[in-house]
Amino acid sequence: MNFYSNIMKRTLHAVVIIMLAAITGASAQGQRMGQGQGQGQADNERLTAYKIAFFTQRLDLTPAEAEKFWPLYNKFSDDKSSLQAERLSLMRNASQNESKMSDAELSATADRLVQTYADEATLVSSFNRDIKKVLPPLKVIRLFQIENLYKQHLLRELNQRRQGQTGVQPGRGRFNQTESPDL
Repeated sequence: MNFYSNIMKRTLHAVVIIMLAAITGASAQGQRMGQGQGQGQADNERLTAYKIAFFTQRLDLTPAEAEKFWPLYNKFSDDKSSLQAERLSLMRNASQNESKMSDAELSATADRLVQTYADEATLVSSFNRDIKKVLPPLKVIRLFQIENLYKQHLLRELNQRRQGQTGVQPGRGRFNQTESPDL
């Protein structure tokens, strides 16, 4: 029975990945036909589909888990990205304008920077509490590991592309593949 359960899970993963690839492919095809969005949006959609496949496969999410997981994770990611963007903006502004800023303004900027770190810690803690209601403890631990693995994978891919070391044909990058991501 366990053998058949594993086959069913693998089949489900393959179907999800193929559907995501088809949706992304249709979106990219529509864009090539002049239906609005630019290349950046198409790349972002392919990256999102790839991330979904990457996490779903490695977390071995059931359909019920995936249905509850993705809204929580997407909200968490968006909120975390907003805090990180604010922090980057504060640092960039201070770096560019430090000679024009008063000590009070510099102090307020430093305080706000520290607050973004505190807010991010609170966000992670809250997300951990909420995700434990959706996923078993082992998958929660794996989630944090997979996030790091995903970032490392993207950075490695980016570095290889910058150095021209990918053996990937134009238009057939890793984010366009219809098969599951492999690491």
